[in-house]
Amino acid sequence: MRQGGLLFGALAVVLTACGAGGGSGNGGSAGCGPVTRERLDPSSPVHLLPGGPEPAYLSDPPTSGPHLSGRPPSGISTEPLDRPTQVLVLEEGGVLIQHRGLDGADEARLAELAGEQVVVAPNPELPNPVVATAWLAKRTCDEVDVPALRQFVEERLGRGPEGGEAAAS
Repeated sequence: MRQGGLLFGALAVVLTACGAGGGSGNGGSAGCGPVTRERLDPSSPVHLLPGGPEPAYLSDPPTSGPHLSGRPPSGISTEPLDRPTQVLVLEEGGVLIQHRGLDGADEARLAELAGEQVVVAPNPELPNPVVATAWLAKRTCDEVDVPALRQFVEERLGRGPEGGEAAAS
């Protein structure tokens, strides 16, 4: 009987580690995976000129790297953002929530998260239906999970190198 208890305990640990326990925080939730920490792109200090060729990035969508200068977009964008603009949003401490293939109701739910430093935009090239990015952080979602995305925004907003916090944090 003791072996059964050990097996059940081990199974509970595995399920919790995989996010099956639900909840939020950095772990998985009903519709989103855990928050992942991304590597700092060494070319992050590089400012690009508008209309130039798009450089390669360490991840897609990027969480750091070469970017445009200027004021980042805010709120809701009806058009996809190029990668240098995506990184500009993040460098300034913003959060970018991109989506693909959602119906109007799900797009409206995401729009509730948009604000001055939170950009919601379509991106037909995403690996998942919803991907939230911030400076050096990413959360992918298989569905619109507003509580998990809101928590990501609250935890990451203002944490870009130009948003008041060092790049290494």
